Amino acid sequence: MKKSLTGIFVFSALVAFGQSQSLEFANPLNIAIHASGNFGELRGSHFHAGLDIKTQQRIGLPVYAPADGYVSRIKVSTWGYGKALYIDHPNGMTTVYGHLSSYEGAIAQRVFDTHYKQRVFEIEIFPKRNEIPVKKGDIIAYTGNTGGSGGPHLHYEFRDTKTQAIVNPLSWGMKAMLTDTEAPTVNSVYAYPISQDAVINKTIRPVALTYKTINGVLTADPITAKGKISFGIDMYDTANYNANKNGVYKVATFVNGKPSFSYQFDTFAFSESGFVNALIDYGHASRTKSKVQKMFIDKPYPLSVLTVDKGTNGVLDVKPGESYTYKIVASDYHGNQTTIEIPIVYADDFVARVESKDVSGAESYEVVSTREMILEKNFATVSIPANTFYQDFTFLFDAKDKIVTLHKDEVAAFKNITLTVDMSSFGLNEADMKKAYLAQVAPNGSKSYLKTHKKGNLFTAYTKKLGNYSYGIDNTPPKIYQPSFKEGDWLSNASEISFLIQDVDTGINTIEGTINGKWILLDYDYKTKKIVHLFRDGVVGSGRNDVVIKVTDNMNNEATYSTHFFRK
Repeated sequence: MKKSLTGIFVFSALVAFGQSQSLEFANPLNIAIHASGNFGELRGSHFHAGLDIKTQQRIGLPVYAPADGYVSRIKVSTWGYGKALYIDHPNGMTTVYGHLSSYEGAIAQRVFDTHYKQRVFEIEIFPKRNEIPVKKGDIIAYTGNTGGSGGPHLHYEFRDTKTQAIVNPLSWGMKAMLTDTEAPTVNSVYAYPISQDAVINKTIRPVALTYKTINGVLTADPITAKGKISFGIDMYDTANYNANKNGVYKVATFVNGKPSFSYQFDTFAFSESGFVNALIDYGHASRTKSKVQKMFIDKPYPLSVLTVDKGTNGVLDVKPGESYTYKIVASDYHGNQTTIEIPIVYADDFVARVESKDVSGAESYEVVSTREMILEKNFATVSIPANTFYQDFTFLFDAKDKIVTLHKDEVAAFKNITLTVDMSSFGLNEADMKKAYLAQVAPNGSKSYLKTHKKGNLFTAYTKKLGNYSYGIDNTPPKIYQPSFKEGDWLSNASEISFLIQDVDTGINTIEGTINGKWILLDYDYKTKKIVHLFRDGVVGSGRNDVVIKVTDNMNNEATYSTHFFRK
């Protein structure tokens, strides 16, 4: 029997941990829990902040309040969590629900009223304390695939209400709902030369290690080395009845039994999330899409999940006459472990270093990560704040042929780099200047729009990605096409109308629709390019209904689509 915000739904009690007071959190879904994404998992530009729960490839499953509380925030966004809901609980925790398809009861009504009052799709609401209370077991929403979701699931998150620190959901009762007797799996292990004199297996490049299982331990073939070296590992975790390759909860390394480097994902702050690109071998990931996690740090960065030997930063100095055993232990939250052991012996090998020369003609500059850097050349100025990078390196910079080269996408940036381009020498007429924008240029030549601030001939944009930059011109309006009905159709039995929209250059900026001159809510999913209006909103009348859809892109090109239908 379905129950909304005023009824009772019975769940089996699960042991959880209280802070200011004891509180048990129940299953937010009335199905078995299987994770498609773990807490702290390495994503493209961030650590994953919650537990992604599989919804049997379905949309519309009821989401239940796992404990008493009140709605503290509601957000509807095209991106990110899509349709999201936040509930504050009396023990000082907040639970978050992302990628929802819709809301229930008083929550749904508040969302509906706000959409039509503000006349926008994207909204954010902060109800007063206890304005919308919920009881454990209340239906609060329905699962979906909205926002930046790659498939139907529920993003389930725990936060400390006061600090907004993100907390592993498995520590709040979810561990008991998951069956996991499977240890993490290793894809590959790499040895890295760190110092200038470092040599590993007679090479000065990172080495992929070979290994075999001996007595339950992954044992690498012995490596020869000298100088300062360290290691990296590409791995994933699985669980029973679940083939998803998820992130690993904990990794610890040891040199001859002494702790060297470790991380453990129990909690972290949103401000730390971007450090995912400091933890991984970013250059390797950029080239191969494979995330090798470094068991060392180039320069210290403030990631709280790390525990690092301050004397070594996770780096091993291989000295003459010494031998070492380097051990990596990867663990999931249920205590399943995989161990890798790497025997290391000293070898006084010499490999001549041949400095690779850049043939593009770009000038090189030595980046000291703790210092600000401002570079100017021809039509381009680049401002790089201090601590944008967590490593020192040789930076390639050039500005010619209407292209700005900001090194290569092999080093991660953690602050915005300011790029200013003087367009006066580019030969654009006044009309084209109005429709021009700065863009990132991919290796295949495709361009990605950057939000561009214009002041006369000076165009400025901000980026956290190195690579090539140029400009584009967008004179083409968006496309509105493939309506769900033919003009003049009778839609008496229909529940909605829909259209597809697309802009290939700078992307969709605004969407607006009216029926018979009245504003209508258009639910937009950028992944499917679809906008949908539901008749249950009550705007559509009987008889003829005139529809007007207007869409603009980021260069203010506008498209209009007018049609009509009939309804009894």
